[in-house]
Amino acid sequence: MPSASTRQIDSFDPVYRDRIREAVWAAIVAASRDPATGLAPIRNYEIYDALLQVQALILASSKQASSPTKTREIANEFARRLKKHVAAFKKTYARDGVPFDVLHTDDLQ
Repeated sequence: MPSASTRQIDSFDPVYRDRIREAVWAAIVAASRDPATGLAPIRNYEIYDALLQVQALILASSKQASSPTKTREIANEFARRLKKHVAAFKKTYARDGVPFDVLHTDDLQ
């Protein structure tokens, strides 16, 4: 039977998740900021890949991803959760507006 401390470690903590998300977002903006202009161009695909690499770095050391099948199951769960999160943020942005300025580079051409 797992101890109380093990159960607490394994329980999902949305406050911790939100703190990590905010720190990661702040780090992305800081790393992207151009010191000359003060703008922070967010290069989506490079950021997506960097975040995937961070996920892979964490998963590679976990027991949950101990086989290709288990890793695939985790990736499928990530995909489902990603769709859910994207839909939730789109709904929030439609209601409240996007909390940062967006300039699509393809609109500049």
